[in-house]
Amino acid sequence: MVAGVLAAGLVAAGVTPAWACACGGFLPDVESRARAYGENALVEHSGGTERITLSMAVNGSAKKAAWIMPVPAAAKVELGDGDLFYRLDRMTRPKIVHRTTYWPFRNLGIMGSGRNTAGAPAPGAGVNVRQEMLLGPFAVARLDGSSGTAVTNWLRTNGYVVPPTLAANLTPYLTEKWEIVAVKLAPRQDGEPLTGATPPLRLTFASDRIVYPMRLSKGATTSQRVTVYVATEHRVDATKLPDPAVQPELLFAGRVQDQALPKPADYLTAYTVNYSDPGRITDDFTFAPAANDDAYQRVHVITRNEGLWSTIGVVFGGLLLIGGGAALLARRQVRRAARRAES
Repeated sequence: MVAGVLAAGLVAAGVTPAWACACGGFLPDVESRARAYGENALVEHSGGTERITLSMAVNGSAKKAAWIMPVPAAAKVELGDGDLFYRLDRMTRPKIVHRTTYWPFRNLGIMGSGRNTAGAPAPGAGVNVRQEMLLGPFAVARLDGSSGTAVTNWLRTNGYVVPPTLAANLTPYLTEKWEIVAVKLAPRQDGEPLTGATPPLRLTFASDRIVYPMRLSKGATTSQRVTVYVATEHRVDATKLPDPAVQPELLFAGRVQDQALPKPADYLTAYTVNYSDPGRITDDFTFAPAANDDAYQRVHVITRNEGLWSTIGVVFGGLLLIGGGAALLARRQVRRAARRAES
């Protein structure tokens, strides 16, 4: 299963790449300060078929942008479900637990915080363009190439701003005969800015393993946050890490009901990870079935502290109850003793 590596570029020349978002980078146009602040990716695997759906969120506005996504086999590219990631977010949110405490010094931490914590070839040489199409606001090109330099020359000639490290980072994928999907995002009308969340894009291809490409992200110069929802028949573990020193955080594991996740691919496992030093990334994510299908959901505890006076009230109330009970018991004992004396 593959989730794409995000890159963005402009037709305008002379723009310096500024990598800034999950699984790759975002390049704003000359006139804007737009940045990509998030990327959602759902990767699905069932019966030897892999599918990725992803959407990028842009803060600010840009006139043009693009994704570069390596995939291990020829891909079918289409638009995805616009509400998908809203539903996934709701399904994997933490469980809220409310708790009341009368401890007057909880903010001191005594009781805990209440949280779960070479010479360039001619343009186009060495590149095979398998398909070009228009999908909504996307212009899609499926490519393979003889080298990273050949592919980046094609990208540059066709209006992409190419970071200096992109050719070297593409080379391992091209050596392994992966396909490169280049996707331009552009407003429907000239002059209209690109902002907010992009429509989800879905890629489907054959694969005998679950893999999430991350090697292009080593070219990033800022911290990279990646969140991946993996939908398959069983819970999955991350068996290979982009940076072995950085462990992903498990957000959710369990069976879910959603029209986009038909059986048997209805077990959802969600991970998130932040790479503060993307240059240490050397590999892709791979996932495999876990030892069991144990469910997991984060818990967020909301503590209501009634404070010192409530504590005093509770203590005195308890003492009054105890005192009243003792007095009642004493009166009963006196009455019993009097009745015995009279008899």
